[in-house]
Amino acid sequence: MREEPTPFVTILSLTSLRSSLTEMTLFKHAAHVKPDTTTPRSPAQDLASKETGAALSPAFLGANLFTDDKMRQAAPTAYSELEVARTTGAPLSRKVKDEIAKAMMDWAVKRGAVNFAHWFSPMRGVNAQKHDGFMDLDFSSPSVLKPMRKDFDGTKLFMAETDGSSFPNGGLRFTHTAAAFNSWDMKSPPFVRGETMYIPSCFVAWTGMALDEKTPLLRSMAAINEQGKRLLGLIGEKSIAEVRTFVGWEQEFFVVSKEAYLRRPDLMMCNRTVIGAPPPANQQLELGYFGPMPNAVARYCEALQKELWLLGCPMTTYHNEVAPGQHELAPIFSVSNVAVDQNMMCMELMQSLADMHGLYICFHEKPFKGVNGNGKHNNWSVQGILSSPGGGSVNMMKPGKAEQDQVRFMVATACLARGIKMHGDVVRCACIGAGNDHRLGAQEAPPAIMSLFPGVAVEAHMHAIVKGGPLTGYTGEQKALKYGCNNTQEITVNAEDRNRTAPFPHCGNRFEFRAVGGPANMAHANTLINTVLADSFCAWSDLVEGGLSPRDATAKILEESISAVFTGNGYDPEWPKIAVEERGLLNLHNTVTALDTFASEKNQELFSKHGVYLPEEVKARADVMFEKYFLTISIETKTMIEMINTALVPACAKDLKTYEGTALAGKRPALYASLLDAVAALEAAYDAIPHADVQTEAHYVSDALVPAMAAVRKVADEIEVVMEKGVYPFPTYLELLTGHH
Repeated sequence: MREEPTPFVTILSLTSLRSSLTEMTLFKHAAHVKPDTTTPRSPAQDLASKETGAALSPAFLGANLFTDDKMRQAAPTAYSELEVARTTGAPLSRKVKDEIAKAMMDWAVKRGAVNFAHWFSPMRGVNAQKHDGFMDLDFSSPSVLKPMRKDFDGTKLFMAETDGSSFPNGGLRFTHTAAAFNSWDMKSPPFVRGETMYIPSCFVAWTGMALDEKTPLLRSMAAINEQGKRLLGLIGEKSIAEVRTFVGWEQEFFVVSKEAYLRRPDLMMCNRTVIGAPPPANQQLELGYFGPMPNAVARYCEALQKELWLLGCPMTTYHNEVAPGQHELAPIFSVSNVAVDQNMMCMELMQSLADMHGLYICFHEKPFKGVNGNGKHNNWSVQGILSSPGGGSVNMMKPGKAEQDQVRFMVATACLARGIKMHGDVVRCACIGAGNDHRLGAQEAPPAIMSLFPGVAVEAHMHAIVKGGPLTGYTGEQKALKYGCNNTQEITVNAEDRNRTAPFPHCGNRFEFRAVGGPANMAHANTLINTVLADSFCAWSDLVEGGLSPRDATAKILEESISAVFTGNGYDPEWPKIAVEERGLLNLHNTVTALDTFASEKNQELFSKHGVYLPEEVKARADVMFEKYFLTISIETKTMIEMINTALVPACAKDLKTYEGTALAGKRPALYASLLDAVAALEAAYDAIPHADVQTEAHYVSDALVPAMAAVRKVADEIEVVMEKGVYPFPTYLELLTGHH
């Protein structure tokens, strides 16, 4: 009998040190590991395999997504009013809400759902959900014991209440003031998984303050819309109905056998290894990148792709990454709030489906020392949607042969340069995290210094504008590329080469924010970069409305911010010195130094001005991020201490017995003894954690625990490579990275 998929992953809080949840969560798994010889098939695979090509049929693609077309067909009048509400914020009548809810429920029930869940994104890195049945009591019945009936109305769709104090909130909620509410994001369609219809939702306190990642993202998109239309109007584009941001994400991840995962307490507690020596060969020969996928992973990705297609997520690409055991997948881009929802849905589905395949998926930014880590590349563009008949759009981040395209691109790129120069601290806070501190600048990801790479020719054109040149002149015209043989056709490629060392490179029709960490909710990063760009659109428009020409306003902005444009090698060891001393850029080298800037008066004014965060929300979010960092490092420290004391030290004693009475022990006695000294120092540092505000605590663990952990790890990893293989108590990197192949 075919096995049914496991439910959505259940999140288990590990924050006994604090009540709020953190990203350091573990996914509950059954103890039984399914044998590889009987890899189960998902429902999507069964459905797709009924006939050749069925997975590509219109009846399959997006079948479990309640699209606009399905809503329009089911409730045309209500849909028309919903369209107006989406654009203007106009209230919907109770009747319209009920009609939308009924259409939604009827569709979901046909797809096998009996429950619904408001699916939302608290400030913790993983989404939340509460399952409610499409059922209620029939209170119109005269019976004392009311009968049950199928039910789902507009009130249930547009409002759900929960306890806001039990989620990370930075002091915005307390046990005695705990009310918080969900409401459907009307521009993100519900989807069905298993027996539940998931409703992408916002999450705010009784006060209206945001307790989630989605609400600020939607506010920032509104800011981009307001300031983008204003700017485009000032360069003569009057027929813009809306300005939208789009995101195409690339998700990196490691695959580990579940059996090995369950024998690594650090992976279970921290999602990364806190000890572990790289094998002699891992990624040095670059054999893995785009290589043939291991069979187990290939079967898993095939199943995952069909599940995502069924859910309406257009995942088109998957491949091996550089590191052994590492892979990447990516869908086609979408409007930002939907793209973020698709990514969160994808990560949940990946973990749940991996359990069926006897695998574990690790998204951590740096799960294995000495091996490339996981990022989530954020391909970001801003487009003006035309109001003219036939629609269409103009991409503000794509140059072209037409002069208007050139003007639009140069103005938008100059504004982005200003945003990074003036608000580099905000952009840096878009990629913070204890895990990302291991990754940024590690010859695999951009450095922690925020700069813009628009392309060498674009930079030259910027300098020409500053000196008095016109906005027009850069077309970004693609160049022809020949392979030098007759077996291939000539192709066209982007006008500029690709710079993988830049945190914000231009890629022909978009900018790619490469610094986001693998497990992150992208809503946070996109909220911040949207706000920064909206602010620069506003500053440019103020200059033009104040009397400057578009050319002169752009030149003025570039003159003040072109130092943030860097087209060189971001891995050059001289770059940090040049960036800080010659260009005045910030080098916020780790999470705590970046977070020190987040709630500054400048940033409170920035977010408040554009309606993204109130000052209280900025401070609360800073507290949540500081506490998350503190808890993450604390959990990692405690995990390391327990692994050393309860497993590695006993293994050392056992290993030494092998050499009793011989001269073969070599350096082992001294090396093993040094481990006790290093752990004792770490324990002392852990015991000395101050009971203070979260910012002070975060700085303490960064300054004291992180280097003490590094010292313990250095000794532990040296021990691993000399200890008898059968005595070492944990799966090694070789087993973790290749054991499932």
